[in-house]
Formats: sequence, C-alpha cells, structure tokens
Amino acid sequence: MAPFWQRPLPVPKEIRLDEEGSAQIDDYLAEQIEESGPGLALAVVESGEVVHAAGYGLADLRNGRPVAPDTIFHLASCGKQFTGLGILMLAEAGKLHLDDPIGQHLAPLAQYGPQVTIRRLLHHTAGVRDFYDDASYDKVVERFGRPTNADVIRLCSELGCPLAEERVGPGEKYVYSNSGYDLLGALIEQVSGETYHDFFQRRVFDPLGMKDTFSVPDRRARDSRCAIGYGLDEKDEFVEEAGNEFDGLVGSGSFYTTVGDLCIYDGALTANRLVSAASMRQIFTSGRTNDGSRTDYGFGWRFGDYQGMPFAEHDGAWIGFRSYMCRYLERPLSIFALSNHPEIDFAELANTVTDTYG
Repeated sequence: MAPFWQRPLPVPKEIRLDEEGSAQIDDYLAEQIEESGPGLALAVVESGEVVHAAGYGLADLRNGRPVAPDTIFHLASCGKQFTGLGILMLAEAGKLHLDDPIGQHLAPLAQYGPQVTIRRLLHHTAGVRDFYDDASYDKVVERFGRPTNADVIRLCSELGCPLAEERVGPGEKYVYSNSGYDLLGALIEQVSGETYHDFFQRRVFDPLGMKDTFSVPDRRARDSRCAIGYGLDEKDEFVEEAGNEFDGLVGSGSFYTTVGDLCIYDGALTANRLVSAASMRQIFTSGRTNDGSRTDYGFGWRFGDYQGMPFAEHDGAWIGFRSYMCRYLERPLSIFALSNHPEIDFAELANTVTDTYG
C-alpha cells in the first residue's frame, strides 16, 4: 500500500460522522472527563473525511463554558511540526539547504562551524541545550525577564557548542531541545524577512482557511472561544495557568488552534498542498545519529507503531494546555486532541480511537 502522502485524498470539507464509532468514543471519554471539569476537543479523520468531532468537559470552569470542536487551545510542542514545515518551504524556494550550518544564516552562531546544521536542529541531534529545563529557565528569566528569540541566540553564542547537558557533540545523540527549535524559528524570520506569525499566516493559515489558528499570544485574551489552561495544586484541585515568561518565543510551539482547523491542515498535508511529495517523505523519515542509529524523530514528529501499524505523532504541554496529533503512515487515519485537562492519557485515547476505526 502506498504511503498516505502519495494518495490523492481530498481536503476534509464535509463532516461524515460515524455514529457507532462516535458513541464508543463518547462512552470512553465519559469515564475520563467530568462534565464539570476541564475538557478536551477531539477530531478523527478517516479517508479524507471527518468521522468524529466533539467536545467534552469545560473550556472555562468559572463561566461553565463547554468545550466544542471550535474551541481554541494552545498547540504547545505539537507546533514544532509547523516550524519543520516552514523550513522545508524555504528549502523548496531555494532560500536555504537543510545541511547548511545554522551559523551561515544566524551570524552570531558562526562559531559553531559546519556540524551544527539545520537538519540536526530539526532532528534534535545538534547538541543544543534546552533552556526550558528547570535549572536553565530560572537563570534565563532572571537575566532577560521575558526572553525573545534574539536572547536565545545570544545565550547560545555565549555558551558555545556543544551545549547539551550531556556534553555530546553534533550528531552524536538525540537530545530533545525546545531551544533548538526556537533557533529554527529565528531562522525562518531571518531567511524569509517576515515575522514568524506573518510567515505562517500568509503561507499556511490564510490560504487553507484556518481562521482559528494563530501565533500571537495576545489574541488569546481577545477571542472568547479560547479555553483556559488548568493545572493541579497541592490539593489536586484545578487552578488556572495564565501564562509563562517564555510565551514570546517562537519556533518550539507558539500556536493556538482548533481541532477543526487541524482537520483542514491534515487534508492539505495529505494532498501535498503545502510542500512537495519529496518534502513530505523527508518530514516522515527518522533522523539518524552519526553511527546510523534511528532517532525516531523527524521534522516535529515522533515515530512509532501500534499493532504493527506505523504512525507519526507528537504531544505537547504548556500553560495548562495539552495537545496530541497522530497520523498513521500506511492507512488514512488521523487523530487530533486538544485539552485543558492536566491528566489525559493521550496514548490510551489514541489506541482507543484506532481500535474503534480499525
């Protein structure tokens, strides 16, 4: 069977709900989410059609506002795939090459030399320290307050390379790095001459009609359909999480969206509307370390399998929001879940959905 990116499936426009399948999913989520607590929006695309789209629980506990398929959530680290996509769009336009050293485009990092490449940043094998860890986070905030991508570049330049805590060199080991993707966000701005927000708005969201997807944090406060993020306090009670000092950084995951918009995006990827089939194959091909070992990570996607069926997935967590995206690679099934509940088991949810439509 040909991989899904080679099959000309349509962009989902009509919702063809599978009532039996939806009832099974509803029963499962009724046991996971209380009607009066934080919730989740879920959409399932099968063979180019939306077969399930529903909301569970509340988007806002204070006002009792329920979650719906058009409720807006933070995409968290699932947004890394947009950064990977943007890099490939620029590569197809001849603006950069994936094996260019990052310092070729971001001058303060020229000292890194030829081994810290764009491709290795995408695959988390560049050896870049993650400033989002607890020890580094406090120091960055103390110095910069609300850091920008320029501040991340400055820190990386000062610290030199290799940067990872394990002190491994470029290509030696997979080390997940949010800050590495923030460098890629800065790269997109540098090479395109646009802000990160404008680049994706003009090249992805507006052309596809993804009207509820954006990367400007202050729109969250202006849009009444945005959910409130929740965490748990010491008494295991839900508390609002308003924001984070790193909210101004772009590249590692700065988007807000809905499951409805993700269904549109899924169809566009399937139909190769944003990048070529060759670029799609790169997106869903695992990176490798210097010794040839697979990292099981691509351009913002992790790889795995369920009952012998390979898939690409990613999850994320940020300011009380959690996200999950899964696309099977040898069958036309995709799963999108956005939540403000701190304890959803996305792996179990994805397996339940897969079994339902298997």
